[in-house]
Amino acid sequence: MFRSITLRSLAIPCVALLTCLSTTYAQQRFSAGPRVGLNLSTLRGDVQNFKLTPGLTAGAFLMYSSLNHFGVSADVLYSQRGGKFEGNTNGVPEEFKHRINYLEIPVALRYFLTLDGNFRPNLFFGPSLAIPLSAQTVKQKTNGAAQPDVDNSAAFKNLDLGLLAGFQLNFPGWGERQRFLIDARYTFGLADITRQPIRGGTGQQNVYNSTITLTLGYGFGVGPEYRSRYRR
Repeated sequence: MFRSITLRSLAIPCVALLTCLSTTYAQQRFSAGPRVGLNLSTLRGDVQNFKLTPGLTAGAFLMYSSLNHFGVSADVLYSQRGGKFEGNTNGVPEEFKHRINYLEIPVALRYFLTLDGNFRPNLFFGPSLAIPLSAQTVKQKTNGAAQPDVDNSAAFKNLDLGLLAGFQLNFPGWGERQRFLIDARYTFGLADITRQPIRGGTGQQNVYNSTITLTLGYGFGVGPEYRSRYRR
């Protein structure tokens, strides 16, 4: 009798402990929604006296996360890039901005730092493809006198390729199966973007984009949720 009582008394807390350690949870695997934010971009390579200039980025994303730590996302964005020049040309002070408007398609592989829960930060990296839509030289001043904007789309190639890396904060939104997403990333241009020498350049044909991007997204669950079991 004593042995039976002892085994029973040990079994009850063990079952309770296993119940706590083994948890069933629902996870949204697909989500989609809008994204809007700020680019801080400049030009690097065979250029001089270029500084960061702000630009708009906006569009939509689709993200997939597996039932482990991994996921992937793709965006379609309108993205303003370029750079601000401040310097002297033949002893005459001048300033202007190269503004290049792109259709940007970044694809990112993601590693989620948590398996589930309200807060799911993740690290990501991947390629970014950008197709120029138009380009202008704007905000021009020569010796302090304002100059008209000039279209210079012909100076830039039809494609840009970059490599991005960044960090995302991912936490619950206002409704069920909705999430706030805050992304910070840097995109390093890999391809020369010019067809011909541009103002502010050194006369060579090796000019690249360099872009810091901060965005706020809002995700909506798409498709069914999946239940998984794991041990804490």
